[in-house]
Amino acid sequence: MPLSRRHLLVAAAATSPLLFAPRALAQPAPPDLATPEGWLTWINAHRDGLGLVLDDGRGNRLLHRPHAAQPLASAVKVVHLAAYSSAVAEGRLDPSEPVRVGDWERYYVPTDGFAHVTALEHLGIGTDSTGLRAADPEHRVRLDDMVSAMIMFSDSAVPDFLRNRLGEAALHAAAAAGGWERLDIRSMCAEYLFLLPEFAPPAQLPTPARRAWGYQVERRFSADANLREQVLDRLLRGGLPPYPQQITWADRTMSATAAQLAALHRAIATDELPPEAAAVARGHLERPLSGQLPPGVVGIGVKGGSLPGVLTSGLTIRRSDGSTAFGALLAHGDISLEQLGTGDPALPLLLGMEQPEWRDRLARALEG
Repeated sequence: MPLSRRHLLVAAAATSPLLFAPRALAQPAPPDLATPEGWLTWINAHRDGLGLVLDDGRGNRLLHRPHAAQPLASAVKVVHLAAYSSAVAEGRLDPSEPVRVGDWERYYVPTDGFAHVTALEHLGIGTDSTGLRAADPEHRVRLDDMVSAMIMFSDSAVPDFLRNRLGEAALHAAAAAGGWERLDIRSMCAEYLFLLPEFAPPAQLPTPARRAWGYQVERRFSADANLREQVLDRLLRGGLPPYPQQITWADRTMSATAAQLAALHRAIATDELPPEAAAVARGHLERPLSGQLPPGVVGIGVKGGSLPGVLTSGLTIRRSDGSTAFGALLAHGDISLEQLGTGDPALPLLLGMEQPEWRDRLARALEG
């Protein structure tokens, strides 16, 4: 009997897709990364696994390994958002364009902790007998609603749809406009498929060759409905490799530095990206927390992500006094499956921007 999707995938926070892994043997409880104290404990013990840029917009800054490249997980999707927003601002894309759900799902690999399913439910789209895909692939959705699903629920099929629609050069241009040079962009669909041995590239393949290999895999997968069915059946029946193997896989996924990620978030918040494009992007990044703004704050933009052993976030705070806080946190290393399920990588950024006392404690944790 095929495994249910709950056996296959682990439910995730809205911004952080997770992958399946069997539960580990009982061990001492790790730091709770849903709490400030848990983050201070983890950071103090894993300073070599942290990249951090934190600027409160009032003259105070913390930097720790800001130029060390680490896995990005879904935090990379801010690049796809910036490219989309630039295309909308320039009239190259219509946000109201109707898109066939089946074309969206050509890039969908069900390893995302129900992110795509949650997006379908949010849009009122019924699922098929697997509970993982749209029951009616001919159903149409607005392009802007797909982009919203990419940010709010971390749908991982939308980025590849956008990259193919706009071209890879558009993503590089949008990132560079925000101060992010040397962008490492790849097929997210293929990177997930690399978890299965039949799709994986040679272990020591350099990143450019891995990227090219991935684009070939993506083209096969997106063009072949039978192959997509085979992959779905394979995942439902066999699941994914054990968590330690997933950690090894995640180490080689798309990477960047905290400085690069923070630069693009800052550009969006401060109109350093062309103002019309920045406004479109802010609308998406600031929507999830728009109903929870403290006094004096006009917008909090955030996009985080997770992969086995990885928690990431980019965040900005726009204030009514005209100041803008910005930052990025890339945590990589000793992060358990349980910590992935509850950990909030935006928490230490938000507290460090808004609470001087907590920022001082964070600085001490970084010193050891």
